[in-house]
Amino acid sequence: MKTTLEKRKINLVQNFLNLDNPETISKVEVLLSQEKVRIYEESISKKLMHQELNTLLDKAEDDFKNGRIITTEELLKKVENW
Repeated sequence: MKTTLEKRKINLVQNFLNLDNPETISKVEVLLSQEKVRIYEESISKKLMHQELNTLLDKAEDDFKNGRIITTEELLKKVENW
């Protein structure tokens, strides 16, 4: 038995094949193109966020290894003096 998504895709293709209006076909093409761009941009954004997070983690690990840290208590004392 086919999944619901597979059935929907088949139904969509069948409906598309039955279209006779060039304007409607153009609209579908534009919509698909826009969606591809959105998905691509979202993918790139997630990759960049992942890379940025890894960079921050690497820096934090380096700071910890090299003793560039302060305790919570020290930080709270600094904040009180601001």
